[in-house]
Amino acid sequence: MYKVLARKYRPTKLDEIIGQDVAVRILKNAILSNKLHHAVLLAGPMGTGKTSTARIIAKSLNCEKGPTIEPCNQCEFCMSISKGNSVDVMEIDGASNRKIDDARALIESVKYPPLKSRYKIYIIDEVHMLTQEAFNAMLKTIEEPPEYVKFIFATTAIEKVPDTILSRCQILNLKRIPEDLIKEKLKMIAKNENVSIDDEALDIIAFASFGSLRVAEGYLDRCISYSTEHLTQEDVSLVVGVTQTKTIETYFECIKNKELNCALNIIKELYKKDVNFEILMQQFIKYLIESNISEEYKAGLLNVYYHTFLDIKSKADPLISVNIATYKAIAMTNLSKISDVIEKIASGEIGGIDVEKSDILTHKYSKEKQYTNNIDKKEDSNAPSNKAKYETKTPSIDIESEIKGSKGLDVILKTFGGKIVSVEKINN
Repeated sequence: MYKVLARKYRPTKLDEIIGQDVAVRILKNAILSNKLHHAVLLAGPMGTGKTSTARIIAKSLNCEKGPTIEPCNQCEFCMSISKGNSVDVMEIDGASNRKIDDARALIESVKYPPLKSRYKIYIIDEVHMLTQEAFNAMLKTIEEPPEYVKFIFATTAIEKVPDTILSRCQILNLKRIPEDLIKEKLKMIAKNENVSIDDEALDIIAFASFGSLRVAEGYLDRCISYSTEHLTQEDVSLVVGVTQTKTIETYFECIKNKELNCALNIIKELYKKDVNFEILMQQFIKYLIESNISEEYKAGLLNVYYHTFLDIKSKADPLISVNIATYKAIAMTNLSKISDVIEKIASGEIGGIDVEKSDILTHKYSKEKQYTNNIDKKEDSNAPSNKAKYETKTPSIDIESEIKGSKGLDVILKTFGGKIVSVEKINN
């Protein structure tokens, strides 16, 4: 039966784990000095080697040559752990064994020593899925287990694990694997599988995997099924759903030139080609970071597209999300700096502003409001003869002098020269 690449090339010893140098060094030293914690928690994103590391720890402890950092992978204990049928190494799925009754059964089994191996090891995957009651029931057992028991927990959401559990574990954080290491591993796999593939194609897979080796190996599996001959950059782009750099550049030019229809048509065509829009946003964000544009414009675009990336990741409709981002990005080309607008007002470059129409001042200045209120009060007391008196004393507003001389003046900038300014208040 065919074995997928992620399983076929799963690491079998600590030295084969890539991208996790700190965690590997800690584990090596702990095993060699016989100081491995009785409860180890492996935390990190998917596909970074948590379950593989847990199995390697189990083999290192129970190998007939062990404890050792170089398990033989040939003895009865190593082979049974690799196959997942060891009687003394139990792999438990936290999502399907999450209730308090499951925790009680585990606590009861801890009382009995291992049948064949040196240690009885419990590997609980996605441990954060356990209920609060199950965690509470296991507290004492995790804190003071028998000498022959080791717990190895794995989770992609360490923030959901109670602090009472975390305080009883040795926590090892597994980070996302760098693209160059993923590419190197994929190149080795392709060579072993007699697959011809371009370096640029491997770059695409490494980028699209987002630091997950398992995802990268899955993409390579899919690409091999797509073409049994030579895999090119175009082949991999089509299979993985990654947009080519030329398309990204064209889209950005449409944004800068305010060509809305052009940008929307590009997005529409990519949608028809079943491009992965989550990866597209990652590509475009990376392209923006490396682009040669003003820092203010770059920061604004990054803000728009990063939030779009988060929306798509949260299962929002990708086409609608990217279309909205396109509208926002094009509108941003009309923005001006607040400091530039104030300078133009002060210098008289922007003139002829009608206070009533442009609504520059929040309350048309507090003095004018005070007089207006007084007039209204007089009108209510049937004293119309005083209205003219208050009207003549209403001060005229010199915008330029007020901006220059007044402290604490709240100004709402709305329309200047047909441009919409995004910041609403200025304290001069």
